[in-house]
Amino acid sequence: MGTRLRSGFNRLRRDLAAGGIFLIYWILRSLPRRMAIWLCRLLGRAAWIFDASGRRVALQNLERAYGERHGLSRRRAMGRAAYVNLAANLADLSRLSRMSGNELAALVTEGEETLVNLEDAIGDRRGVILLTPHLGNWELLAAYLANRGVSVHFVGREPYDGRLDPLFEAVRTSQGASWVRRGGAFEQLCQILGRGEVAILLIDHDTGRAKGTFVEFFGKRAWTPTGPAALGRLTESVMVPSALLRRADNTYRLLIEAPIQTVSTGDAEYDDWENTRRASLAVESLIERSPEHWTWFHRRWRTHLPADWVPPTLPRPLAHIEVPPPGEGEIP
Repeated sequence: MGTRLRSGFNRLRRDLAAGGIFLIYWILRSLPRRMAIWLCRLLGRAAWIFDASGRRVALQNLERAYGERHGLSRRRAMGRAAYVNLAANLADLSRLSRMSGNELAALVTEGEETLVNLEDAIGDRRGVILLTPHLGNWELLAAYLANRGVSVHFVGREPYDGRLDPLFEAVRTSQGASWVRRGGAFEQLCQILGRGEVAILLIDHDTGRAKGTFVEFFGKRAWTPTGPAALGRLTESVMVPSALLRRADNTYRLLIEAPIQTVSTGDAEYDDWENTRRASLAVESLIERSPEHWTWFHRRWRTHLPADWVPPTLPRPLAHIEVPPPGEGEIP
């Protein structure tokens, strides 16, 4: 009886969660944008207050990253802002499927350097791996680029509840982007990048499932997926750091950096580790610019570094290949 009751309770909880998400989605769609953003920010503040476990993780992560630079009050403000800014993203994502191309374009500002980097990367006729952290409105990034005429593919996980799949599909593909689901995505991404198209990947979370390695992240070793580095090696694609950051006036600023300078020594294990290390540092640099917009409540350092772990090294000197030492070769 206890098992049946527990199963029924869990099913009810899933039903209520899915129903609540649909309800919030349709409420936000029906409200004027300014009012929807106001409501989302209110929900974000409430989440910071009531999500005790997430708040604890956020403060631990912020202490790990900024303990020597910022006091507790500043770290608490950053954690609370992360909740509020993430919630504010929902206001635009909920209305994305009925947003016109002109409306979407009007929300985003591109700097001259961003335009040059984007056009150079796409015009190189190689695949482009846009690396974006869970920073700003990463879901909207794919929609904006697709609306701009870029053949872009967003790599994202499926919802925990299959009933939410149509909602995720509507949000991620409404402006012309395609959604590449994580399960079995590697071969599909090889084909996409082989055609010289753009794939958006996120490597700043420790999912515990993807193949990865340990690299520096805010000064601490963190388990990081090596998929983007392996894709770049196999398809000769470039890795480009990017982000779509919310401004104080609720418009967005598009950041697209110069391609990451990668190494190619012929040793796949070393190359994937070294290029993942460089990608992680580039992503960290983006987060440093707007730390209040990153998901600090994720358990980024959950995979413990084994005591006997050592980073890969080149098996032999390769005189014809220049390999910068750690700390050099990243984007400025």
